[in-house]
Amino acid sequence: MKPKSNYTRVMAGFYIFLCLIASMIVGELIYFLAIVPLVPKQTWLPLMNVAWVYLVVAIYYKLTRRYTKWWKKLENKQ
Repeated sequence: MKPKSNYTRVMAGFYIFLCLIASMIVGELIYFLAIVPLVPKQTWLPLMNVAWVYLVVAIYYKLTRRYTKWWKKLENKQ
């Protein structure tokens, strides 16, 4: 007998959203504390910020897809 999941699709969506916001905050803290002081020209900062946000979201997606069941719950595969 399969163990029954104790959370719904709404809770899975809430967890995904909450963890995305938390990972974006941590990613931006790293960006502003470590990367911004190293860049001598201010003209590259907007481009680097966009690339950094994309990288953080891509890593977040890969890790949550691999190590959680939230995406399967949202896609009704569970």
